[in-house]
Amino acid sequence: MATLVGRVPRPAALPAIRALSARGARLGRPALWLVIVLLILAPSACFLVLAFSPRLFSQGSQWFTLTFFRQVLTGTTAVALLNSVWVSLAAAAIGVVVGFPIAWLTHRTDLPARRLVAGAMWFVLLLPSWLPAIGWQRLVQPDGVMYRVGLDWPWVTHLVMGPFGVVLLLGLRAVPFSYLAVSAALTGLGQEFEDAARVHGAGRLGALRLVAPILAPAITSSIAIGFAESVSDFGVASTLAYASHFPLATYQLYEYIGGFPPNFPGAAAIGWLLVASVAVPLAIQARALRGRSYAVLSGRTRPVVRRQLTRPAKAAALGFVGLFYTAALGVPGFGAVSSSLLADFGASLKLTFTNYDQVFRSSGLAGPLERSLVYGAITASLTVVGGFVFAKMLAGARSASTRMLDFLLLAAVALPSVVFAAGYIFAYNLPALSAVGINLYQTVTLLVIGYVASSLPTNARVLVGAVSQVQRSLHEAARAHGSGSLRAWFRAVFPVLSKPLTMAWLLTFCGILLELPISSLLYAPGSPPLSVAIQDNLGNYHFGTGMAQAVVAVGFALVAVAVVLGGYRLLAPKGWRRLGGWTRG
Repeated sequence: MATLVGRVPRPAALPAIRALSARGARLGRPALWLVIVLLILAPSACFLVLAFSPRLFSQGSQWFTLTFFRQVLTGTTAVALLNSVWVSLAAAAIGVVVGFPIAWLTHRTDLPARRLVAGAMWFVLLLPSWLPAIGWQRLVQPDGVMYRVGLDWPWVTHLVMGPFGVVLLLGLRAVPFSYLAVSAALTGLGQEFEDAARVHGAGRLGALRLVAPILAPAITSSIAIGFAESVSDFGVASTLAYASHFPLATYQLYEYIGGFPPNFPGAAAIGWLLVASVAVPLAIQARALRGRSYAVLSGRTRPVVRRQLTRPAKAAALGFVGLFYTAALGVPGFGAVSSSLLADFGASLKLTFTNYDQVFRSSGLAGPLERSLVYGAITASLTVVGGFVFAKMLAGARSASTRMLDFLLLAAVALPSVVFAAGYIFAYNLPALSAVGINLYQTVTLLVIGYVASSLPTNARVLVGAVSQVQRSLHEAARAHGSGSLRAWFRAVFPVLSKPLTMAWLLTFCGILLELPISSLLYAPGSPPLSVAIQDNLGNYHFGTGMAQAVVAVGFALVAVAVVLGGYRLLAPKGWRRLGGWTRG
């Protein structure tokens, strides 16, 4: 690796360079911890403590009470909490049942177009959950696309617009997490285990039964992630579930905050229960894996030989994978695009581009798109810098502070976005902050801060794998040959990390472009982001306009991905592209 800068650094210069680096790290750590406290810990803690002590922040008369927990465990809220738990369990199960076979077919067989399968899986992951939900909803609801083309099937409407449809959409959303977790595990699983099973007379199905328990960490992790993502999801809860009169906890929390007067202590109690529900599958996962070893990667690991599928097997495998992508992308995509081309909300089938013309001509419709593009670019740029700094800390020596940082970032990832946004509403609306001149509530600045704070933990976890592979000697070598600290980083370290940083930027940009829960709670009056504008149009029965905005937004996201990746491929030196791998930690 030292060849990147030409020569090995002079040994006499290394102690001084390392001393300067250590001093800079010691000076920077307090500032980084201050960022964590202000952006993550303080808002969440101020909000969650209301469930026990509303008087602490002038939201009630009790210094300590459990009244609000008893309140949310009765009536509609209790039903919503119960619905969220069982729906999330079912969705996590669907994620494993569908994601595991797709990962196996992609990595262990000669499945045709398997590279497209992996790329499309990222597209499923990048789409916000509310967009496929609206696509399905506009397709099957009364007077929707299905009825306009003459398919009068009420049983389909009742099936999708209910618990089954909610479970289906959340389950499809959980598939990419299972796919990625199992794919990572299959990469390190050698051929010898399958060969041993085959030698002892097991067929392909028997060999799979032998290998599946070895993949237990990946399977249990995918269940835990699928449950956490589903129970904290706001997109499906605020669209399909709400329209189906099927209450879920995240939307109940949103209503507690958005009601008049707002019930912050009750919302905080729901937040505690949501966080506690996420802890349950994580605890079960830890207990299931305790005392067992799953180390299978060694110097004797044999490379995998892809299984040659027969023609009927290939047809069945392609049919299975195609069915998943049809349900996850095809059907909601058709529902969204076709709805955006409908002129009215009646029984006729009249296609028009009027809705798209309005989106591009009206500043009231184009403005939210422009704002979200700017918010996404700013957030992605700030988050990549912060995520790299935190990833570098996590990749360093495992001290007590590093372990604490790791725990806090993981906890922040598991915290539902609606709870996170509620914490910002309350913490930055306190009179004490206004008294010292901090007036961030209902400003664009607070919205962007919320975006950055919610994206930072995930970005740091994404980058830590790539950052941990970079040896310290790269930066030291450039410093020893006369480069300043910043120039040394750009000359020696940035080329190696350029591709992971680019991918992390794109993931954040696409995620913020159509982000819903934080946008709904923190946007500045008169300046709604794109997701809020779409929801407003749909709520006011401007379905065609709202869906046209959504389709245009997805188109802009795809163009951004193509431009950034294409620009990297054209402009980045060949050595950067060869070294800049992509690793997820």
